[in-house]
Amino acid sequence: MKGKIRAIFVLPSLKRGGAEVQVLNLVNNLDPIRFDKHLFVFERQVDQIDRIDRAQVRFHHHPRRHKFDLAPIMQLARLIEEQRIDIVHCSLQIALFVGWLAICLAKHKPRLVLALHTTVNHNRRDEWFNKLLYQWLMRSCDRIICVCKAQESYWQGKYPFLRGRTTVIYNGVDAEWFDPDKARIAGAQLRERYGVPADAFVACCIAGFRPEKGHGHLLQAFKQVVSNCPNAYLLLAGDGVLRKEMELLAAEAGLSRHVIFLGLLSDVRPLLAASDVSVIASTAVETFSIAMLESLAMGVPMVATDIGGTAEAIREPHTGLLVPADDVERLAGALERMRSVPRARHTMGEAGRGLVMREFSSATMTDATARLFEEVATASAQEIVR
Repeated sequence: MKGKIRAIFVLPSLKRGGAEVQVLNLVNNLDPIRFDKHLFVFERQVDQIDRIDRAQVRFHHHPRRHKFDLAPIMQLARLIEEQRIDIVHCSLQIALFVGWLAICLAKHKPRLVLALHTTVNHNRRDEWFNKLLYQWLMRSCDRIICVCKAQESYWQGKYPFLRGRTTVIYNGVDAEWFDPDKARIAGAQLRERYGVPADAFVACCIAGFRPEKGHGHLLQAFKQVVSNCPNAYLLLAGDGVLRKEMELLAAEAGLSRHVIFLGLLSDVRPLLAASDVSVIASTAVETFSIAMLESLAMGVPMVATDIGGTAEAIREPHTGLLVPADDVERLAGALERMRSVPRARHTMGEAGRGLVMREFSSATMTDATARLFEEVATASAQEIVR
C-alpha cells in the first residue's frame, strides 16, 4: 500500500485505566512516517490528555452531552470522510458501537479493528449486551485483537465465529521507564517516609478497591505472614468503594502498623522499588494485568492468583508464584516462601525484567500492531483494485 496508513483510535475516555494507557502508548509510538494518527474521545474524562504527543497525534475530543447523544458519532463519521481514514481502531465495547455507527453513516468505508481488553463481564447486564448487540458488531470487524492467549481462547469458545478473526498482541510497558536502577533512591525514600525499616520485608498490591481484586483475602493471608515475621509490611496503592472497609478490616486484624494505604499514585515506580514482591490477589475479571507487567519490568517478582492470562507472564517458578483464586492458605504460603528466600526473589526479578524486555514491551506491542494495520490496509487496497 502506497503512502501513509490513516488510522483513528476511538476511546470512550482518557481515564487512568489499563486500556487507556495502552492506547496512548500505541498511538504515540506508531511511526509517524508510516502512519497518520488520530485519537477520538467521546466522554468528558481526559485525565491523561497531557500524555498525548501533539506533535504527531491529532486529538479530537467530542464529549457526549447525555447517554443517547449522537453528535459525537456524527463528528466521527465526518472525520472518517474528511481524513479518508483507512482503519478505525476501537478499544472497549462502547467504543466499538460508536465506531461501527460512524462507519455506517460515512460514505467512505474504512476497515474496523477492535481491541478487546475484557474477559469475563462484571455483571449480567454487560453479558446481555454482548449477546444481543456486541457479538453482532464484532462480526463486522476485520480483525479483533486479544491481549493474551487465555483471553483469545475464552472469546473463541464463547463465540466460535471469532476463530480466524482474532490476533494476540500482548499488552506492553515501557521497560526503559520502568527501570529499577533509576528508582532505587525513590524507593528508599518511600520506605523512610512511611516508617518502613530498610531491612523489612515489603509486599505491595496496586489495584482499585473493588470486590474482584481480593483485598480481603490478601489481608487474611498477610496476617499469617506477620505472625511469622513482625518486620513485614504490606503497601496498598489505589482507591475505590471498598477502601474504608479494608482499612477497618486491617485494624480489626491487628494489622494497622503493618498495612499502609497509599491512595492513588501517579507514579508507581517508587512503590515497586520499595517492594520485595508484588501481589495480585484477584478472584475474577483479570485479563492481562498492566500492574503485573510494570512489576516485572521493575524486577519485582510476583505472587498472583492463576486467573485470566496471568500464567502467560508469571511463569512459575521463574518470574513469580501462582496460587488458586480464593485460596487464602496458598496465598499466605506463597508470600511466606517469597519472604524466606531473598536470593530466589532476586533471581525471579531479573528473569521477570528480561521477559518484559523480550515479549511484553511497548515497542513489541507497537510493532505487532503496525504489522496488523499494514496487513488489513493492504487487503483493503487489493479488494479495491479487484
